[in-house]
Amino acid sequence: MNIAIFSDKFSGTLSAIEVLDIVRNKFVDSNINADYFSITDGGQESTEIFKSYDFKIFESLETLNCDNSLSMVESVDINGNIFFESAQIISINSNKKATSINSACLYEVIEKTETLGTGGSKTIDFGIGLLSKLGMEFISNGEVINNPVPENFSFIDSIKTTNFNPDVELIVLSDTSIPLLGENSAFDVFGPQKGMSKEDIVNHKLEVERLITLIDKELVLGVNPNETFSGAAGGLTFTLNQILGCEIKSGAQYFLEETNLISKLENYDIGIFCEGKFDESSLEGKIIGELLKKFDGDNFFLGGQYTAKNKNIFVNHFECGAKGIKNPKESLQIATTELIKVLQKY
Repeated sequence: MNIAIFSDKFSGTLSAIEVLDIVRNKFVDSNINADYFSITDGGQESTEIFKSYDFKIFESLETLNCDNSLSMVESVDINGNIFFESAQIISINSNKKATSINSACLYEVIEKTETLGTGGSKTIDFGIGLLSKLGMEFISNGEVINNPVPENFSFIDSIKTTNFNPDVELIVLSDTSIPLLGENSAFDVFGPQKGMSKEDIVNHKLEVERLITLIDKELVLGVNPNETFSGAAGGLTFTLNQILGCEIKSGAQYFLEETNLISKLENYDIGIFCEGKFDESSLEGKIIGELLKKFDGDNFFLGGQYTAKNKNIFVNHFECGAKGIKNPKESLQIATTELIKVLQKY
């Protein structure tokens, strides 16, 4: 019986590597052998995860983040390609409201980057801050709004692109296939975890749609905010791909191919898939969902909460539950013990 443990981060509580350490200790105590893999789709903590696969730091630098404070960040050499995780500076852990920050801070780092990982962001500005840094002017009553953030969106009545220089060449990794707008938009799915109320989401979607119309009228690009992969990082992938012309790829596919993990999946009879919360969005381009599509053995969920409507995705699921937020390590140990009882009967 060959067992593989795959772990993404448990957002806000445990890193993927911490999860694997806890599970490994319980498995060793029970004399169960397994192989352990931290996984990512290019979002938060992907830098550390890539480093755990022996990819080396390309550059370390100090730069401003979306809170306008200094952060030490790293880029990683992934098989000769410079990778940067955008969540290092537009992280969901930002101390400010999503409506008061933007993506402008990415301007400095993308000049030194070849592949940009998105996901795990607090921003909801769909790249407006970055566009402003690139010279696009957002006007209110004839005056330029410097460094526009979402709380300014309703005041913007026109856009000028006279000084716009969209010279950006990047491969952009999306951690979700969910679109920017539409019925199941990025704001509907991820807005609540960024502090948006239902009313905020409705109003913000209308403002974003209006601004996209203004931008498209100015540049005549024929953009489509309902396309898949356009909703990652608060819609940053929409702007990078459809306005700036960057190539967009699945972050999960990129990770599986660059680490060669995809070629190892057939070696395992049982897969344990660890994630902080498994819901419908986990199947929309996220790394766990992509692994499940490719894994042929028996699969088990081990994580914080399982809220997907379909209860038959896994053979069984073992949850930390609400206690996992207050005592993540202890709760994960308990859930792992219950999983081990089932595995010992195989």
